[in-house]
Amino acid sequence: MLLGLPPDISHCNMRYKYVCGFATLLCLLMGLTASQEQSEEQQCADMPNLVSVEYEIHGNVQGVFFRAYTEEQASRLGLVGWVRNTRRGTVEGVVQGQRELVHQMKHWLEHTGSPMSRISRATFRNQKDISKLEFDRFKITF
Repeated sequence: MLLGLPPDISHCNMRYKYVCGFATLLCLLMGLTASQEQSEEQQCADMPNLVSVEYEIHGNVQGVFFRAYTEEQASRLGLVGWVRNTRRGTVEGVVQGQRELVHQMKHWLEHTGSPMSRISRATFRNQKDISKLEFDRFKITF
């Protein structure tokens, strides 16, 4: 299979045939074979896709079960890290896991939170690629 397209395109419409033909021509010009392309795709899939990010959530986020809901959401997504209250009245923590899932968690932290919370601002810092997870689960710390 070349560029994820089916090898037999006789049943395709003209537009799809054009795309398939163009993709084949492009691969020929680049000197790629289907097996080379597949191995390159596999190499990309094998690369670590793990990230770590620190966060701080501002607003009415203490005394409204924000940490418990954060722990539940992170665990549901299969993420690891921690969450805690600060003396500044915020909630802070670290979340680690697959890039797309961490992105979903960041969105949840910034826009959803616990039902009774009122998030005014979320800050994220020190996002970095990691080769392995530094925590075994997500937990509330004190």
